[in-house]
Amino acid sequence: MLKHFLFLFLFPVFSFAQTIAFSKPDSSDIFIQYGDEEIIQKANDLIQKPESQVFLTEFNKKFPNTFEKEIRYKQLLTANVDDWEIQLYDERKNQLNFLKNYTNLSPEFQKLVESNIRWNYWHLLLSYAIIRSNLDTKLTRVVSLPAVMTEEIDPTKVNDETALLSESYRNFLPFFVTYFNSQDQKFVKYADQVKAITDKGNIAQKYLKGKVLDYTLTKLIHDNCERLSASSAKFWISQIAADSYRKMLLLHCKETLNKKEEIAKKKDDNKDKLPLGSGDYPVLYGLDGKQFNFAKYKGKVIYVDFWASWCGPCRQEFPFSKKMHDGFTEKQKKNIVFLYVSIDEDPNNWKNAVDNLKLNNGDHGISNGGFGSGVSQKYQINSIPRYMIIDKNGTIVRPDAPRPSNPETLDLLFKLIE
Repeated sequence: MLKHFLFLFLFPVFSFAQTIAFSKPDSSDIFIQYGDEEIIQKANDLIQKPESQVFLTEFNKKFPNTFEKEIRYKQLLTANVDDWEIQLYDERKNQLNFLKNYTNLSPEFQKLVESNIRWNYWHLLLSYAIIRSNLDTKLTRVVSLPAVMTEEIDPTKVNDETALLSESYRNFLPFFVTYFNSQDQKFVKYADQVKAITDKGNIAQKYLKGKVLDYTLTKLIHDNCERLSASSAKFWISQIAADSYRKMLLLHCKETLNKKEEIAKKKDDNKDKLPLGSGDYPVLYGLDGKQFNFAKYKGKVIYVDFWASWCGPCRQEFPFSKKMHDGFTEKQKKNIVFLYVSIDEDPNNWKNAVDNLKLNNGDHGISNGGFGSGVSQKYQINSIPRYMIIDKNGTIVRPDAPRPSNPETLDLLFKLIE
């Protein structure tokens, strides 16, 4: 009830007791429905004040549709990029000057209005590139804005928890991670949508934190459930700290995720089964398509790395794995194997990642089905990266082993191969 009550105050409701705010009701604003109630209440209190209502009435008369996303997105489709930027620049200047003429507003409300005005400029500038690129399927590259237009955006200074009060800031964040990720990719469009969402998530984690990161990841997943694999969706949901966002996403994406997991499990169940070796190890498939399991390496120590092509933290550990592998002598390497086990749902994504990442310091296998796969079920793998150590006798001595970046790992392996 509280969220619904606040929603009515934060957005205009066309009734006898009309409330004026920055834009019309937006049912897609997940922050209003599931975000931090303390921040929402603060914005509500600021907007309810009589002087704030007077200002917003006058502002909307002078600058109609300024914050109406759908109207502005249609406008940008017919504009030249230079004309669009000039229009946004002039709007921002005129609106800020209009704000200065109101001396009876509280400093907090003034800051909220100024934040909406300034972030709306950046939101609509970046959306020009992304929206036009998405609509034109013939384009193989994302529209890149002239560098002079974006040079004022310092990605390291974008994170601002107080700005979450501003709807324009919240609108800006998804376009920020999308545009700056595209910039990192030389503006080449993705063929693999799972990788696209994963890379955007990594950009968000690189530059954002706390409540801002939670909101951005939530928005990213909420709008892209169908494009994600069940495993990658669950991974990114696990990266969100706010319980309200996580519960909402699991419910919102439930039907899509369940359907994808069911399809992946059927594919795995239909494959020929390999007679299992010692320890009843789950079946794996090598890069050559042949079946094997951990019993193949009996007599050697196995350092198992459970990962997936879409997992950013997994990739961050690979250089440490390679360095650790290089630390063994040739004689020692004969007694140990670094085994990378993917839980990708698409084997092509796995094979491409192995090739692109040059993971040539170990053996490779895949357990089809993501978090519903054989190894995931057997070893209760609910998040990745995850590591496991098996001794020369085939006994799992560390079911939840330390990461390659942990100095303890190398010592553990040295002791086991002696």
